[in-house]
Amino acid sequence: MNTSTGCPFHTGGPGIGFKPYYGPELHAALEALRRDEPVFWCEEIGYWVLTRHEDVHAVLHDGVRFSSQNTTRPVTPMHADAQKILQDGGYAPTGSHSSLDGETHRRIRGVTQQVLNLREFIQLEPHIRRLVAEALDRIDGQTDVDLLRDFNYELPAMVVFKLLGIPDSDIPDVKKWAGTRSVIDFSPATYEQQIEGARNLVAYWQYCRRMVEDRLRQPRDDFTSRILAIRNGDDRVMTLAEATNHTFGVAFAGHETTTNQLTNTFRSLLQHPDQWQRLCAEPSLGANTVEEGMRFAGAVIGWRRVALQEVNIRGVTIPEGSPIVLSFASANRDEAVFEHPHQFDIGRANARRQLTFGNGVHFCLGAPLARLEMKIVFEEFSKRFPKMRLREPDEARHMHTFVFRAPEALPVELQ
Repeated sequence: MNTSTGCPFHTGGPGIGFKPYYGPELHAALEALRRDEPVFWCEEIGYWVLTRHEDVHAVLHDGVRFSSQNTTRPVTPMHADAQKILQDGGYAPTGSHSSLDGETHRRIRGVTQQVLNLREFIQLEPHIRRLVAEALDRIDGQTDVDLLRDFNYELPAMVVFKLLGIPDSDIPDVKKWAGTRSVIDFSPATYEQQIEGARNLVAYWQYCRRMVEDRLRQPRDDFTSRILAIRNGDDRVMTLAEATNHTFGVAFAGHETTTNQLTNTFRSLLQHPDQWQRLCAEPSLGANTVEEGMRFAGAVIGWRRVALQEVNIRGVTIPEGSPIVLSFASANRDEAVFEHPHQFDIGRANARRQLTFGNGVHFCLGAPLARLEMKIVFEEFSKRFPKMRLREPDEARHMHTFVFRAPEALPVELQ
């Protein structure tokens, strides 16, 4: 087995000594791996790891040899006590967009993409601009702000929850419940975290189930009502359990990643003051700033697949049934694709080749909405707070996960 001696994914065990593989040392390690050991088995996490853009892109487009069935499988197997909480609470997920394969994936995506698409998202632009303006007004006049807590945390949730028809009064609870999935599915969770997470997942699941039941009785102009209308009572199109599951999934996926990506890109901009000033001078660079931010410091730094058959990649044999991590963090800085990959450049011509949103048939359905939100935020922030800078010392702390780059804070000085 081709086991790397320099694996950057070391965790030190659940909850202890976690070494974030998104730290500055990560990219030097990944650069060496791309050159010397682009496909390797990492004992610390129990996955084969692919590091080159070409290979990651190819696997994302290959649904014959690779399955997405493990994308949301808990990193740490669920303890029996947590499983009992989920079972007693009626928690019964049917699989998310990202974890379904073949005909089931095509059937479900065929329904949801009628509601989640660029044409529909563009209609939200006036609402997004109003929310951004209101949020900027709330922090205007302050000097020290935690950009994650005071701006990035709430804004994407308010956008996607409007899409779902969730009232403002429920947003704090739903966002807390939804955030549990990051810990359960993507982190080395402790027993205590699993128990708390299971309780939150049950509360969240039951909330979504009640929403489906309510929309069956009283349809509205929201995501759940519209997929139920497309279903039109036909389980062959989508079952009620699947409608609950995808209401559940959209409420999570539609805001957590955007919150994290906004924070990561803002940090990159402020760590490179010349790029922040360039954006302030040219707000039209907002759209490309979104792409370069996802390339340079993507919120999704790795994604998972399972080999459905024995495969050979760059001379390395990966056995059938093996779990694989596609290292987006590495692919997005692959020298074969991006010139000067460790340079943050909001004018980069091919930044859109980044893979943070995935690619192929599982490409993120919410990507157009996330891009629109972030573009508006960067445009408006650069106009309102051109003197913004990082508060020193800038200590980036992140959630313990090898899948997401999820920051815990971003202290800045606005004036």
